[in-house]
Amino acid sequence: MWSFNHIYIENDIKDHPRTREILSKCSWHGIFYIDRYLKIFGRKKQDIHFQMKNRSLILARASGELLYRGSPMCQDYGRKQFYYTSTMKNCLYDCEYCYLKGMYDCGYIVIFVNIEDVFAQAERRLDLLADGERMYLSVSFDTDLYSFESLSGYCGLWKKFAREHTGAEIEIRTKGAPSPDGDEGEVPNLIHAYTLSPQQIIDRFEHNTAPLSARIRSVARMLSSGGTVRICIDPIIYVRDWKELYGSLIDSMARAFDIDRVMDFGIGTFRISREYLKRLRRAEPHSEAVWYPFEIKDGYAVYPDTLQEQMILFTSDRIMSFSKSRKNDIIFRA
Repeated sequence: MWSFNHIYIENDIKDHPRTREILSKCSWHGIFYIDRYLKIFGRKKQDIHFQMKNRSLILARASGELLYRGSPMCQDYGRKQFYYTSTMKNCLYDCEYCYLKGMYDCGYIVIFVNIEDVFAQAERRLDLLADGERMYLSVSFDTDLYSFESLSGYCGLWKKFAREHTGAEIEIRTKGAPSPDGDEGEVPNLIHAYTLSPQQIIDRFEHNTAPLSARIRSVARMLSSGGTVRICIDPIIYVRDWKELYGSLIDSMARAFDIDRVMDFGIGTFRISREYLKRLRRAEPHSEAVWYPFEIKDGYAVYPDTLQEQMILFTSDRIMSFSKSRKNDIIFRA
């Protein structure tokens, strides 16, 4: 049973079947009916940390354009038709460097109950593709969908969509440790994208996320079950002993599973828009990860070029040192 302080429900979806289904899994102190979720979620100068410790849930309807072109700050893995969608907002995890704290003033969870409308727009987008083209769609940029699966069931629904639409590659990214679906089997065009970080980085900056050992065990099980796995060492966070920590991370991966069975690797250093960084620093005034003296380039806060290149090359070379049969085309760099 999921417990929330309050649940806010938009009036026009209060009788939606998924609203009733979600409510059947929840307990709460009060329910409030609202006209539009942004009246709660969009208020300025809210206390994100208080709201994250005293979670409320907002159930709403997504409207308008529901598929967006991928951001230049996000890796497209060589896909020309790169999109993302948001069926939820905010996360159970509390990563100090998370860009969501720079994007939103509210820490409440939002679930858009009309996921079928997202599917419909994705199908229309697929119909517009030229012969031989595929759509790459990331569905978990604004949350960690796996952590909410027992509440929303959205990962299962995206898996069904991927099975029925082979022209789409669906990426679900996580800092959790999901279990493979042993009943229906894995779907090749559903990409399980694991963000892996050294345990010391998890302890210092990625609060409430799954420990590294659990994430690695989940990767190994997913590969054994035939799942398509992407490993994201992104963002690499600068600390004084970063080379030792990230080298040890990759060594732990190589001991647990065959590097060559992973579809590809996404490697990138921390980066965020200048405006988001300002708000993130207000939310995290004591975090070493967000108070590094970044350089500003083209409106984005980044590490100096020399440091970025050193971190990415070190990580790439360490991964490839464990590859027995593949070349650098499995490494994608941000």
